[in-house]
Amino acid sequence: MNRQQSSEQIRNRIIDEAARLIVAYGYDGIAMREIAEAAGLSKAGLYHHFRDKEDLLIAVLTNWADEMAALAAAAESEPTTRAQLTALVRGLFAQAPAQRALVRLSNQDMPRLSEPARVSVERCYANGLIAPITAMIRAGIERGELRPVDPHLATWLLLGMLYPFFHTEQAKIGENGEAIADLIVTTFFDGLAQ
Repeated sequence: MNRQQSSEQIRNRIIDEAARLIVAYGYDGIAMREIAEAAGLSKAGLYHHFRDKEDLLIAVLTNWADEMAALAAAAESEPTTRAQLTALVRGLFAQAPAQRALVRLSNQDMPRLSEPARVSVERCYANGLIAPITAMIRAGIERGELRPVDPHLATWLLLGMLYPFFHTEQAKIGENGEAIADLIVTTFFDGLAQ
């Protein structure tokens, strides 16, 4: 086995450490030097893989969007919209708190980013979470499982219910995650009426 790590392995380690540190300290609260140290690299080694902190944030969020897309693809194998959204929301709550918190932090950091970086981050968020949920809801409407509503608006309503749990403090809910996920989905589909 090769003792040298591949460039891809190093890049992934940097992304993981950057995600952890950005969640813990915020985008503005962490320096590239600290990310390099956490990844076991020099600053020059870090800059070999990422042009600047924006480039690294985009890589962190692109990685997150890819994970969300995989979670959504797995959920789409469920037979009904309710089962799909249950699988997706449970999958979100099964993630490490730092992964869930990235959603909220990416929104908080948007004003600090350049226009091209904002576009990239918005695309990650849209492709990773908004588009898959909207597609599930739209398909449910087309199959007659859901009443005809604006699928995009329904997506934002569901995300609004999820959003508080993307906060770093609320993200540390541990073993109650599945129960909270189920309550959110039940409330979304059935409301709270007796």
